Amino acid sequence: MFDFLPFAEVVRLSGAPLRQVIAQVRFGGQSMLGTYEGAAVVHEALADHYPRFLTEQQQVVTMTATGASSELLPQYRLTDLDGAWSIVIGREHLTLETTRYATWTSFRQRLEAALTAVEDITNIRVRERVGLRYINHIEPDDHGLFSQKVQPELLGPAVDMGWRRHLNTMISQVIAEDGEMQLLLRYGLAADPSNLSAPYLIDVDCAKVQPRTFSLRETLNDFDALNDVSYRCFCWCVPEAYRKQLASAVDD
Repeated sequence: MFDFLPFAEVVRLSGAPLRQVIAQVRFGGQSMLGTYEGAAVVHEALADHYPRFLTEQQQVVTMTATGASSELLPQYRLTDLDGAWSIVIGREHLTLETTRYATWTSFRQRLEAALTAVEDITNIRVRERVGLRYINHIEPDDHGLFSQKVQPELLGPAVDMGWRRHLNTMISQVIAEDGEMQLLLRYGLAADPSNLSAPYLIDVDCAKVQPRTFSLRETLNDFDALNDVSYRCFCWCVPEAYRKQLASAVDD
């Protein structure tokens, strides 16, 4: 998929600029997951890793020919004690979030455990969408520039200090499609660009959007494919020399 993206050997980037990783499966409505009792059963199966069980509200907006309407639906968040890992359960989705990503293998294991716990108490027939998102914040060099850390194709005017000092907003988005897979890349200086210490955003959001019969094995295989595309996209966005710096960084 997306053969124009370069092949890159998968190595652990100890100094990766990752801020958050999000995986989501959307499926046909499951009434059991919309209740406290149902979510509590899932929590019981996963409580060793996610001891906290919180109730939230999700606002759902529906657009029709006569206008828009909205309703609040309950959803449930399972987290570890410091909130670094979370599972969010709703009637039509399961979402795994972390700010402490280490390797795809460990992330995938947590995702499989969460989906298995949900599958044990539901009868999911249709998988509507799977998505995987990596949000990176790349810090500038001592001069507030990114020319050694971000490919020039993405920098535009931000490569020039004259522009850099006076930028008000610089955020771009591109969407590419290959068969059933969609790749969305957001990049730029989204937060206070005139601040020379502001980081550069590289937000890689990859998804399969074609509805299909739910299969746990196929869903995990699709996530493997999404992860492969996401990693190769990140490698396209940053120079190889910078990736080597990230790979050799000392863990905190």
